[in-house]
Amino acid sequence: SSGINAEYGGHNSEVTCVALSAELDLVVSGSREGVLLLHTLKMGTYVRTLRPHNPPSAMIVTFVGIAGTTGNIIVTGNVPSSTTKGLLHSVLYLYTVNGKLVKRVKLEDVTTAVYVEGDRMVVGGVSGSLEIRCTNSLATKHKLRLKSGVISISIDPRGQHLFVTTSDGKMLIITSTAKPFIKK
Repeated sequence: SSGINAEYGGHNSEVTCVALSAELDLVVSGSREGVLLLHTLKMGTYVRTLRPHNPPSAMIVTFVGIAGTTGNIIVTGNVPSSTTKGLLHSVLYLYTVNGKLVKRVKLEDVTTAVYVEGDRMVVGGVSGSLEIRCTNSLATKHKLRLKSGVISISIDPRGQHLFVTTSDGKMLIITSTAKPFIKK
């Protein structure tokens, strides 16, 4: 039989993303109100609240991920542009599993897709930006500019092929000839 096994509460608006780590017994959820909530996976116990942006309501959390065994928490969100009314820009945040902000990076493009695996992440944007970054520092390792906006990102199990779908209806396969995009 099936049914609801657990219910995690605490958000005051729509939950926009969720990530979990069975190894760390952790669930992280992000919301339209700009807040992240951390709970234990097994018991659903509240751990802490993260508010990446000030004020939190100015940011919509669009992605949350947990990086490998370090437990670093990766967050992206969209915030209103401070220079052009009506436009958005994306911000990338890196937190420790204990909730300490390590780094904040303003991105050049509005984020539409993120893939996190191990010590690397791939971030795609509405204008076709594609960046491979380190999950423990957010340092950019590689950048590409595609002709169309990024819709989704995936990587093959060996980390050699990056699969990207774009807003013009294509799926691109990008192969690393040197070393894997993502270390497994």
